[in-house]
Formats: sequence, C-alpha cells, structure tokens
Amino acid sequence: MPILAQILAIDIESLRAVIGELTDAKLIAYTEFRRRDLREAVLRETPLSTRKRLRHRAAEVLHDREAPDVRVADQLLGADDIRFPWAVPVLRRAAAAAIAEDQVSKAIDYLELAWRLTRDGSEGAVILLIIAVVRWRLNPSTANRSFARLVTALRNGAIPVQCLPTTARYLLWHGRLGEARIALRMLDDAASAGEESGVAARGAMQEWLSCNYPGLLEIRDNHSADSPAVLLRAQFQEDSALFPQQGWAEPDEEAARLLLDVFANGASDSIVARAERLIREHRLDDTTLGALLMALDALIYIDRLDVAGYWCEALMLEATARRAPAWRSIFAIWRSAILLREGKLEATIALGDGALVRVRDENLGNYVGLAVAALVSALTAAGRYQEAAGYLDIELPETVLNSRVALPWLRARGQYMLATNNYEQAYADFAACGGRMQRWNMDIPGLMAWRNDLAMVSLAQGDRHGAHYWALAHLTHLGSVTKHSSGGVSLRLIAATDLCERHLELRRLSVDLASAGNDTFELATALADLAQTYRSLGERDRARAATRRAQLLAEQCGAEPLQRRLAGTTNGPGPLLETERTDRTTETLSPAELKVARLVATGSRNRDVARELHITQSTVEQHLTRIYRKVGVHRRADLMMVLGDPAQWTIESEAS
Repeated sequence: MPILAQILAIDIESLRAVIGELTDAKLIAYTEFRRRDLREAVLRETPLSTRKRLRHRAAEVLHDREAPDVRVADQLLGADDIRFPWAVPVLRRAAAAAIAEDQVSKAIDYLELAWRLTRDGSEGAVILLIIAVVRWRLNPSTANRSFARLVTALRNGAIPVQCLPTTARYLLWHGRLGEARIALRMLDDAASAGEESGVAARGAMQEWLSCNYPGLLEIRDNHSADSPAVLLRAQFQEDSALFPQQGWAEPDEEAARLLLDVFANGASDSIVARAERLIREHRLDDTTLGALLMALDALIYIDRLDVAGYWCEALMLEATARRAPAWRSIFAIWRSAILLREGKLEATIALGDGALVRVRDENLGNYVGLAVAALVSALTAAGRYQEAAGYLDIELPETVLNSRVALPWLRARGQYMLATNNYEQAYADFAACGGRMQRWNMDIPGLMAWRNDLAMVSLAQGDRHGAHYWALAHLTHLGSVTKHSSGGVSLRLIAATDLCERHLELRRLSVDLASAGNDTFELATALADLAQTYRSLGERDRARAATRRAQLLAEQCGAEPLQRRLAGTTNGPGPLLETERTDRTTETLSPAELKVARLVATGSRNRDVARELHITQSTVEQHLTRIYRKVGVHRRADLMMVLGDPAQWTIESEAS
C-alpha cells in the first residue's frame, strides 16, 4: 500500500479510504479486481497518456524501492518518455531472468525496449545479438529481421571485439557465410592490431572453426609442426587464461578440446566421461547448445551410440518441455543421425522428416545439411530412391560444404548415386568426403568410413582389385579390425572380391563384429552375405538359418532392397532363398541385355562394353539396371553365378 500511495502521490489514509469504498462495493479484494472484465473496463476508460504516466511513475517507485528487475521492467514496457539512466541495465537483467525461466517472448519484449533506449552503439549491437539468438529458439521463421539488424550493426562496426566470435558462430550456424566472414575478418584485424581481447577471441574462434567449419581455415599441411592446425592449438593453450573474460571458456573450450582429442587420438573411456560430464554440468540454453551438440558428436564418433542416444533423447525431451521448437528439431536431427548408424531406417526417416516439418529447412541454416544427409542415406537403404532424390534437391547454405556437415552429406549423396548405378559420381562424392577429412585433420573411421565406401563402388563396377585395395586400406587405417564396427564391413567387402580364399572365415567374423555393434542394417547385410557363402558351399541348412535371421532384421529396419534380395527377386548377390538356378533365369533377358550381362560378367567395364557393342555408357547402365532386377543380383561379381559357364555361352551362340 505505501508503494501505491507513492505512485499516486496521495497519503496512506486517503488511499485506505478509497480502497475501503471499492472493497465495500465488491469491486476489489485485497487491492485486486474481483473480475477480469472490471479491470479491462477501467483500463479502457483510462486515457492512454494517463496509463503511460502511471506506468512511468510505477517503474520509478519500484526501482527506488529495489523491487525485482522483472517488476520494474513490466512497468517500463507500458511507460512513455523513459529517460532513467538505469532503465537499460534493468531491462537487460530482467530479460536474462526471463530467458532463464524460458519466458522467451517476455525477454524479447524487454530486449527490444532496451535496444530502443540505449544510446551506446556497442551495447545496442550486443542486445541485437541476444534478440536474434533467443527469437530463433522460439520461432525460427521470425528471426530473419533480427539477423538483418544484427548484420547492419556488424557492417557499421558496432559489435564489440569480444562479441565477434559469438556473432560469427551464429551467422555460420544459420548459413550466412558472407556476413560471418566479415565478423571473422574484423576479429583478425583486432588481433593483428594487438588488442588483448581480439587475440584471445581469435584463438578461441580458430579452435572452434577447426572442429566445426574447417573449410574456412584452409588448412593445407596438417602434419607440419608450423601448420595452421598445430599453431592455432598452441595459441589456444597460451590464451586460455583470457577466455573467461570473453565468456568462451565453458563449455565451448571444453567441447572443442573434446572433439579435437577424438580426431587426434580416437576412442577412450575418458572421452565418454568428459562428454557426459559436459552434458550434465551445462544446462541447455542458447549459449550451450553448440557445445552440447559437439559432446554428442564426440560420443557418436567413438561408436558409443547407446550413450549418445540416451543423452540426445533427454535433451530432445527437455527442449519439448521448454517449448523450444528449434531446439527440438535440432536434437531430432541428431537423433536421426544416431538411428541411421544403428541401422534403424524407418525410425531415421520418421524423425528426420518430422524435424523438417516442424521447422522449415530454410530456417534451419547449416543444420539442414545433417537432416538431409540422414534422410537420403536412410531412404536410399530403404529403396525409396525418388524420395531421396527429392531431399537432394533441397538447396543447402554455402556454409555446409565448408563445415563438418559436408561429410555425411557427401556420403549420403554418394550412397544414392551408387544405388542408382551412377558409379562415377558416387566415387567422386566418396573421394571428396575422404579428401576433406584428410585435409581437415579429422580422418577417423568413426566419422565416415569413406575407404569402405570407395571399396563398395569399386565392387559395383567389377573392379575387384580396387575394392580389395580400399577395404584393406580401411583396415590398415583402423589398426585393428575390432577397433571400430566398420572393420567388419571391410572384411565383408574383401570376401566379396573373391581375391581371398578365406571367404567363410571373413564373413563369419564380419557377422560376429556386426552382432557386437549397433547397426541392424549392417548385421542383416553381413548375414545375407554369409548365407550366400553357405549356399555356395552346399550348406543349405546354415544358409536357410542365416537367411531367415537376415530377413527378420531387414524387415525390422525397413530395408526393402535387402528384403527383395533375400527373397531372391532382385538386387542382390544371388537369390538366397530356396530357388533353382536354371536357364529360365536368363530367358527373361532380351538379346541386348544378355550381351551386356555376359560382357560385364567377364570383367568388362561400362566403357568397354559400350565400345564393344557400339552403344553409349548410359545405355549400358540402363541395361544393367534391368538385368540386376530380372536376375536377382546387384553386383557385377555375382552375374557369373547366374549366367553359368562362359564356355557354354559360345555353344549357345553357335546353336542359335
């Protein structure tokens, strides 16, 4: 009551009398209106100028009496002609409190007013940065205006040096490469000029870029002692004492070092412990989101998909509970990437597609690349090629190909190209993925097993020696076949080349390794290959058992092409169910298709077949697609099993 009396500039006794009359009239109770419509009617009848004047006075009185910042800020929102020197700090503190309580809309209102009131250009730029970040969390589609104002402040040189890394980071996340480069250039200029804050901020920024956007660092010599990668790590360690002043020490420094440790040294128990500690100790908010995602990546890359999946689910549920749709979509994208590595194709597709439905792809910035990669890989493995092609048509921000996200995206496109018999493009995509990993100093099997991918393309092209080379190269790079689940894939590919006599042993081991891992799809594929080996050895009971198990797994993960292969209808290294290979197999082929099939089966490449038959390579590829479908194989190396003895072909040709 004393506060109200001070606001109205009347004495306490007069105020009590008025309140008593209103209470007797049953209009108010304990200084609150009994009914909402009464309150609204009074507000309607009170002139706007009067309301603004009362709000102005209320804010002043509440501030003088050291009321909570949020109470003061609420009054400032309705006031006019605000000239209090304390108004902007109060509004910023109130916004911070509102953000901590996930009252994002209210926080944005406070910050917008603070931005209009401030006369300090640097402070205004910082406020704009905060607005852009928190508005995107709430509603990504409305964040463009905020980023436009932020970019204007950036171009005007208003953003303080210590805020340039955060500005660049958010611009990169949202796919705004040109503006991010401006921020990075300004940061370099400040550091070159010897500004202490600039040196520290640049060191932190370079470390973060080396993990997330290595293409922007243009690292050329990763092994030289004076290479940029090595120098920036040294600089990072020297300047680490300054990071707390820049707000960068935790959790960004910890997350960056965690990932760099994974890239340099691979898996260890300490990686799991550090990643989990980082996630536990840092509550999800706008400043920790990136670090939490890097911690999840570290767990994924060391093949701890169980731990990564657990924490990703927890963070996704937290984002949902806190009504943050952008966060929810981002963690759904990460979860879909984990599910893909677990071979759960249908779940990957459902979650990834749902993330893009909730937040449109153009509003996800760089994150859309990872969503598309997971969807294309899963849809391709599921045989849904048209849908996969549709996602590949999504235009990606420039930032993607300079970021770590480029790696799964290139691999996904390569897998689609391989499945649709565009071998040259598939090889180019896998090689581009591997080249980036090597240049960026992150060539670990847990990130992308690109050598195995090249082996698959080589095998599909009939290049058995090339396939053997790349699969063996992956094992050599791995060091131990049991070090990562991709080692089993290499063994399976080596067995498929027929250049090793230990087919059965290799395929059994590949099944054992897949069984010990997390990938349902790979286990189903390994079992299918093992069943084929059993069948070729005449061990029909074992072949049937392996086939049945593979069928069940293929159905569970939604791998339609693998199911068809197991059913002996199409796309596989020979039918695996009880089917009789007779001349009827080749009777389904046209004369032109039969000529192509026989040339390919004897080792001819597409260009050689085209030259021999005087047709184009494109026509050869079209014939092969139909041949594979009709005879039930999906690799050149398996055509011989279907077509029989080459000597018999000559007899058949002479007879015809």
